Amino acid sequence: MLTNIKAIIFDADDTIIDHRECEKQALQYLFDKIGKKYNDQYQDIFRPLDWQLWDDVTNKKNIVPVEKIPEYRFELFFKEINIEYDNYKKANELFKEGFAKTSALIPNAYEIVKYLYDKGYNIYIITNGIVELQKPRIMNSAIASYISNIIISEQVGVSKPNCKIFNILLEKENLTSNEVIMVGDSLEKDIKGAHNSNIKAIWYNPYNKNDNYDIIPDYQIKDLLDIKKLL
Repeated sequence: MLTNIKAIIFDADDTIIDHRECEKQALQYLFDKIGKKYNDQYQDIFRPLDWQLWDDVTNKKNIVPVEKIPEYRFELFFKEINIEYDNYKKANELFKEGFAKTSALIPNAYEIVKYLYDKGYNIYIITNGIVELQKPRIMNSAIASYISNIIISEQVGVSKPNCKIFNILLEKENLTSNEVIMVGDSLEKDIKGAHNSNIKAIWYNPYNKNDNYDIIPDYQIKDLLDIKKLL
């Protein structure tokens, strides 16, 4: 069992918030608003297309400016699924509107957050993203009342794995690095970011992804309820 821990920091998407389900609901919302029939296969087309565009930005291979990607992805998407709709700005606005309304949780997220809260731990969230999409999904979810603070990269100007985003939380909440532990699904962002701030980290790995041997988590779990074995 871990001792001296006062607080747990969770990542949001794919750790406690079900990003895939939120994305699906946002696409359904978009199609309903534009009067088009939604097909469950559409997400399997949109998801990799969207991911690739943003990944290209990370790798400095983007073919369009970053600020144009939100609309450009829908231009590519509608062409791919052969749907005639060319108001890509409106499509992006509706998608974001629907996305912000979602609040789907990862299995056992509510149970583990409540368990930790009842045990006396403070619960925090550090997430990359923009406020208008991240905060509503957390605050509309069943875990909202258990969260003490949410740090979103857009608010503070830095993203995980930059240690500054973790240090901002520590300073705000008057905590030291050995009093908190990070839980996240991304080795590169969550685990590396926590280690950059000398914070121990639990890698949530439900799909048994291969380890990145350059980034070694302190603990690894397949189910969020496994945190009970540590705290």
